[in-house]
Amino acid sequence: MQRVQFTSDLLPADVIGVSVFERTRQVFEFRKGPVFTQLCLPMKSTARSPRTQSALLEAMEERQVSADLTTYSLPDPFFVVATQNPHDEVGTFLRCLSRSSTASSCA
Repeated sequence: MQRVQFTSDLLPADVIGVSVFERTRQVFEFRKGPVFTQLCLPMKSTARSPRTQSALLEAMEERQVSADLTTYSLPDPFFVVATQNPHDEVGTFLRCLSRSSTASSCA
């Protein structure tokens, strides 16, 4: 099980993984992100950016992720159980705060 805290600055690579250059072997190596688990728990999922949302939706719908022109299959079974923001936080990616515990105003 992996828990992912969504914030407005979270990138798709933070969820699905990223390729890292391995200097000793002179190759790029894919490091899997937290979505590579049988049970993924995204917290405050409406705070994510549209690109991050798209990456998570691909994982949920197709049971795979794409990174660097390569497709990686997710474990079987794969479940996503998401939390819902309070009713006063309406919409996707409209929040001006990355943290709900901090008070501020939107400009």
